[in-house]
Amino acid sequence: MKLVIAEKPSVARDIARVLGTKTKRDGYYENNEYLVTWCIGHLVQLADPEAYGEEYRQWTLAALPIIPEKFQKEVAVSTQKQFAIVQKLLAQSTEVICATDAGREGQLIFEYVYRFEARPAQTVKRLWISSMTDEAIQEGFRNLADNEQFANLYESARCRSEADWLVGMNFTRLFTLRYGTKLTVGRVQTPTLALLVERHKAIANFQEKPFYQLEGDFGQVKAIWHRGEVNRLDSKEEAEKLGQTLTGKLGEITKLETKRKNEERPLLFDLTELQREANRRYGYTAQETLSIAQNLYEKHKYITYPRTDSRYLTVDMKPKIPALLQKVWQVLPMPKEVKEKNLLTKPNIDKRIIQDSKVTDHHAIIVTERIHLYQPQQLTERENNVLRLIMVRFIVALAQKRVYDETKLEIAVEKDIFKASGKVVVDEGWAGLERLLLGKAQQEEEQEEEQLLSGISLGQKLVLEAVKVLEKKTSPPKPYTEATLLTAMEKAGKELEDKELKESMKGKGLGTPATRAGIIEKLISTGYVERKKKNLLPTQQGITFIELLPQSIKSVELTANWEQRLQDISDGIGSHEEFMQDIRRYVTDLVEENKNSEQVEATFRKGVLRKIVGKCPKCGRNVIESDKSFYCDGFRDEENKCNFTLWKNNAYLQARGVTLDAAKAAALLKYGRMQINNLKAKNGNTYNGIFYMEPGEKYVNFRMEFAPKTPPQPKGE
Repeated sequence: MKLVIAEKPSVARDIARVLGTKTKRDGYYENNEYLVTWCIGHLVQLADPEAYGEEYRQWTLAALPIIPEKFQKEVAVSTQKQFAIVQKLLAQSTEVICATDAGREGQLIFEYVYRFEARPAQTVKRLWISSMTDEAIQEGFRNLADNEQFANLYESARCRSEADWLVGMNFTRLFTLRYGTKLTVGRVQTPTLALLVERHKAIANFQEKPFYQLEGDFGQVKAIWHRGEVNRLDSKEEAEKLGQTLTGKLGEITKLETKRKNEERPLLFDLTELQREANRRYGYTAQETLSIAQNLYEKHKYITYPRTDSRYLTVDMKPKIPALLQKVWQVLPMPKEVKEKNLLTKPNIDKRIIQDSKVTDHHAIIVTERIHLYQPQQLTERENNVLRLIMVRFIVALAQKRVYDETKLEIAVEKDIFKASGKVVVDEGWAGLERLLLGKAQQEEEQEEEQLLSGISLGQKLVLEAVKVLEKKTSPPKPYTEATLLTAMEKAGKELEDKELKESMKGKGLGTPATRAGIIEKLISTGYVERKKKNLLPTQQGITFIELLPQSIKSVELTANWEQRLQDISDGIGSHEEFMQDIRRYVTDLVEENKNSEQVEATFRKGVLRKIVGKCPKCGRNVIESDKSFYCDGFRDEENKCNFTLWKNNAYLQARGVTLDAAKAAALLKYGRMQINNLKAKNGNTYNGIFYMEPGEKYVNFRMEFAPKTPPQPKGE
C-alpha cells in the first residue's frame, strides 16, 4: 500500500478525492492502492524541558541554561489519537508519500512524524505542488520526487526548530525569573517588538521645528527658492525679508529639460505584498489576509499556494499565461467600457514576470485554471476583496509600462535659483488600468503641473511677480501600521554594516511570509503591542521589556546570522552540528552573564512590568514608571508612606513644550535638574532651559533658568 501523509484534513480530503480513495475510515481514507491520512499540523514537537530531568520542572535560575545533548520529541495530548493512526498506517505501507505543505516547515512536520519510531526501510516520495486544483494534484503524483532530495531542507528546518527552542525556553525562563512575571522571548518576535519600540521612542522624542520656504510666482510658472542645496529657512522674518528683496526682479530660465520616463508595473504578489496591499486598501490584518488567502487556496482552489516569498513565475508556466489571463478578464467584475476595449491584447510577459532564479519553493500568487468558475456570490465580501486584488495584480503585472514626460526647470534670479518640475502623462498603461479596476485614482495633480510648465523656453526672461512664504514644520515618524511593519520586517537588516550579514537578509528579513502574521498576533496576545485603529503601538510592558533586554537578543543581526547559515544548510554547504554548537554556546554565555547579575532594573506591579528609573529624593526607595507618572514605591507602605510623584504631563513642563519620559525622569532623580535644548518661545525663537526639581510635601514643583549654549555638565554625567 502507498500511504499519503498530508498536513491538514481538508488537504487530505482533496487528495483522497483525486486519487479515488472514497472509503472514509477513522483518521484516513483508503482504496485498493492508497491510504491517505493527515497530521493536524505539528503532531510531533520538541519535548518540554522536564523531559530532560525533574530539576527542570520548576523554573529556577540554578537550572539554567537548559542545553539538551540530543533533542527529544513528544506527541501532544490533544493529537495522540491521530498520531497513533498515522503510525499504524506507516507500519502497513511499503511506500510513503510526503504531501505536507511544500516548504521548510511542511518538511519538518512530516519528518518528525516519520522519524519518530524506527521502522524497516521504505520508499519515501515527495509531492511538491503549488496549487490544489485537481489537475495540479494529478500532475504532482505523476512527477513524485525522491524525498531524499529534500534532506537538506529538513536539516535546515530542524536547526531552526532546535535553535528557537534553546532561545525561547532559556531566555523566557531567565527574564521571567529575573523580573517576576512571564516574559516571552523569541528570536523573531523580540526584534520585531524592538522595531515598534524604536519607532515609538522616535515619535515621543521628536521635537517639531518650523521652517519656511519661498514660492516664487513668475506668471507662467510657480517655483521654489533654492540657494545652493538649501531650500528652506529657519526664520520667518528672514524669509519675508528675502521675499521682499527678490519680488519684481527679472529671472532667466537657465535650465529646461524634458525626459521621457517609464514607470514599471508592479510585480506579482508574494504573501507579504498581498498582506500589505490588503491592509492598505481594506484595513485587513496580516493574519486575516493569510486566513482568507489560505481559504481561497484550499477550499475554493481559485489561487495558488499563498505562503510564498517569490514574486515571479517559472519559464515552464509562460505558455499558460495568455489563456489564464483571458479567463480572469472574463470573470473579473469591471466597468463595461474597460471590458469592451480589452486593453490586454498583448500581455507583457518579460523578466518582470518570468525568472526561474528568483523562484524558491513556490512561485508568486496567481489565480488557477479554476478561476473561470468564479462567482462573487459564493464568496464572502472579504474573500471577494482579496481575490480581486490577486486578479487585478495579475492583469496589471502583464500590462504595459506607464509612460510620462518629466520636465525640470531652473530660473536664475541673481544669485538665487527657483526650481520647478512637472509630469505630463503620455500613456497611463498599468496605472490607469489598476485605477479603473480597483477604483482608486493616482497621480491626480499632474494636469495642474502640466499647465504650470507649458509655453516656456530655455533662456526666456520672466519677472518674479510675487513671493509667497510657505509656513511648514518638520513631521515626526508615523506609527507602524500592519502594512508598514510588514515592510520593516521584510527589509530588516538593510542597515547592517557587515556586508555578508546584510546580503543574507535580502529577501528574508525578520520571519518568513508565512510566519510574520502570527508574530504580530503573538505580540498583541502577550500584551506587548496593541492595535489602535490601523496603528500598532507598543504597550508600556513592551517598551520596558525591550529596554531591559541585552542588545544581541533584540538585534536583527542575530536573525541575519541565523538566516544566512540556515540557507547554507538548505543549500547543502552548511553544517547542522556547527550551527547548533554555536547556538548552544551563544545561549550558555548569555544566560550565565545575565542570571548572576545583581542589577534589577524593573519590578512587577499591577500585572505589568514596570521600569525602575531611579531613587526617590524623599525616602530613597525605588521610583517606578507607570503609564502616566513616575512614582515612589513607598506609596504602598502605610506606616512610612511616600507620595513622591512625577507626572508625565506636568502642566508647568508641558507649557514649555516638555513631556517627561524615562530618560528625563532619570536625570531629574539623579541630578535634581535636567537641560532641554531648542525649546520654542511664543515669538518663534528657540532657547535652552535648565529645569530644577523641588519636591514638596504633596507636589513636585519646577523652576527654570535659561541655559547657555554649552553649559557645564554635572559631575559624572
